[in-house]
Amino acid sequence: MAANNSSTGKQSAGGGAIARELEQLKKKVKELTLRLENEVKARKLDTRLAAEAKKVREQLTKETNILRAQGQKLASQLKSTLSDASKREQALKGARDKVAELKNELGVKTADLKRKSVELKRLAAESAHRATTIMRGKAQACGVSCCDVCVTGSTDRVGFREPSER
Repeated sequence: MAANNSSTGKQSAGGGAIARELEQLKKKVKELTLRLENEVKARKLDTRLAAEAKKVREQLTKETNILRAQGQKLASQLKSTLSDASKREQALKGARDKVAELKNELGVKTADLKRKSVELKRLAAESAHRATTIMRGKAQACGVSCCDVCVTGSTDRVGFREPSER
């Protein structure tokens, strides 16, 4: 029995080592399980972050495209506005040139009209003087005295009085 005792002692010493080894293995499995769970969580987080980044990138691309289109539209409108402004400016310049030309022409025509008016006035005075001279000559030929010729001083009325009215 003593042999049995020694073999049971070895067995119990070996059983303790096995139990320790089993505990260590359980501990190791627990650590590995926790590490694996943490890795799974990290991968899920990475996957979720990648998906969110992809969504944000797509949204940013959409907004960039929208802004680019708006920028092109505004650039087109600006070009059109500048073109219109340029055309208006040219039209305004043309109108100012035309007004200046017409002013000059008006000045020339006004001066010409004044010159012609002075000439007509001179000719009218000359004509009235001749008419007066002619009338005086006829009055003397008829036997009416110069005093009987009625000249009012203006060039528009020259007349005779009848000799019986004296």
